[in-house]
Amino acid sequence: MTNFKDLQAYFLEQDFKMIIAADAETLTHRKSSSGKLSAAMSAGGVSTAFDPIAKASKATYIARAKTEEDREVVDKRGIFPVQAPDGNYLLKRLFVTDEELEKYYYGFSNQTLWPLCHVSFVSPKFDDSWFEGFKKVNEKFAKAIKDETNGKSFIWINDYQLCMVPAYLNKPKNTTIGLFWHIPWPTWETFRILPQKKEILESMLNSDFIAFHRNYQAINFLNCVRRELEARIDEEKRQVYYKGKVTTIANLPMGIDTDVVKSLAIPRDYSKMGRIVRNILGIDNSPQKLTSLFEKYKVVLGVDRLDYTKGLIIRLQSLEKFFENNKKYVGKVIYLGIIAPSREKIDSYKNIEKEVRVMAERINIRFGKGDYEPIHLVYHILKREDVIHLYQGASVCLVTPRDDGMNLVSKEFIAASSVTENPGMLVLSEFAGSSIDLDSALIVNPYDFKQVSEAIREALEMRKEEKVRRIKSMTKNLDENNVYEWAVNFVKNALSSKVER
Repeated sequence: MTNFKDLQAYFLEQDFKMIIAADAETLTHRKSSSGKLSAAMSAGGVSTAFDPIAKASKATYIARAKTEEDREVVDKRGIFPVQAPDGNYLLKRLFVTDEELEKYYYGFSNQTLWPLCHVSFVSPKFDDSWFEGFKKVNEKFAKAIKDETNGKSFIWINDYQLCMVPAYLNKPKNTTIGLFWHIPWPTWETFRILPQKKEILESMLNSDFIAFHRNYQAINFLNCVRRELEARIDEEKRQVYYKGKVTTIANLPMGIDTDVVKSLAIPRDYSKMGRIVRNILGIDNSPQKLTSLFEKYKVVLGVDRLDYTKGLIIRLQSLEKFFENNKKYVGKVIYLGIIAPSREKIDSYKNIEKEVRVMAERINIRFGKGDYEPIHLVYHILKREDVIHLYQGASVCLVTPRDDGMNLVSKEFIAASSVTENPGMLVLSEFAGSSIDLDSALIVNPYDFKQVSEAIREALEMRKEEKVRRIKSMTKNLDENNVYEWAVNFVKNALSSKVER
């Protein structure tokens, strides 16, 4: 199993400078109510995964600044030095105007590419000015990368927001360009409606190496290239030959840092659960109210970003079916949904929040009695350790996205459960990328409300020995294919793809 020290040792043997680019920051600076400035780990899979990778490789990590306070701590080059006991790196922040943000992020990234790439039945919107703004910010990223490129370099570009960056890099000498696409890649029948499809494909093919989480996503990408461009494709090597360049395509499912998750996890401690739950739900701390939800009920837990791709509405419909078909659990089981607010400026996100609130209220009216309500929703971003402690106390973790590139919540739940004496069980959508790694979970079609309902019941009633057996099997896979192993594999594959030409 590759660990953090192994990753450090691997990068020490390399003779290149590591430059990582992503829209997501690893750290965000904010001021407290008292005016004190502090840095906190950013939420999200990319931030969580790349902070240790940046430390191990002593990288320059280029990202878009998220707060005004971010500006206060950088030097003239926009750099904030990240220093930690386990490693240092440079966080280089890019600052964009409000107009650029509207077009690049809220426009093309999240109203065009995001719905286009997910099977979520939300129509993508097309606006030429959005794409122009998108390209402008991508060009800023490319300039920042070139400014940091000095001698032999490895440039690791991340995700759909930066897919035009390779076009503006003009392939600096002595560099390897790797691109990881973190969300699903759609079929050609879907991708073909995108007006800017050719520009995006041509830009991405300026990379030496492109990887996706799952095999079908890599196949979809190759099919789009085949249908849209006059390119030659070596099917066996999965290499695309286009305009004098060669790009290798692969699938490399991203892992998690299982060691960190396990170190943050604790044995099931109801007093700790109680403090967390009382704080986030505002439960009275008087003695008669000190009984936490985790002591009183079996908890079905959901941890999601507020997004239509996460299947929140169909999840609530499945929970309604569960209570309808399993009356014995009414008054004994609750659903606790931790929902991180996201992209609030976009109408489709505002609408999903309203729909979720209305449906939750309807279910509570239908099945609630006395002080019991079956559905509890918390719109809040929790600290990572608090989320992991909630995993420790949950009887079931319900992860039912309509479509998802990977889904790290499901993997972190399993890692946290592996050090719990009496763990819960994972109910997982077959449309989450992680379902291929977590095949001992209860795999469901999230649109089949009866199947999900029955899986919740099965998870609640599963014997401890069976849960431990399943979790042990999945944890072994997560340990062997953790984020450090993934990072080494990505870099090795990108480097070898150039050597083979």
